[in-house]
Amino acid sequence: MSPIKQRLLTAIEQTPEPLLEQTLKFLENLLDRTSSTSTAKINFDPDTDSTAQIMADLKESLRQAQAGQTYPIAELWDGMNV
Repeated sequence: MSPIKQRLLTAIEQTPEPLLEQTLKFLENLLDRTSSTSTAKINFDPDTDSTAQIMADLKESLRQAQAGQTYPIAELWDGMNV
């Protein structure tokens, strides 16, 4: 398991139950938004993906940001009861 996934699992175990549903909704919303608009690979594993692939993904993300292909912060919370 990657270190990031391990940290996520640890954080989930320490998160109070009432916040877990909000956290899950946020992550699902974030995944929905990125998977429907991005061509970048979002499920990389730093333990198995090459440095070249990670750098290519980062460059693509920067290109999208420079091209204005971003979401306003306020929209990240749309559909969430926070």
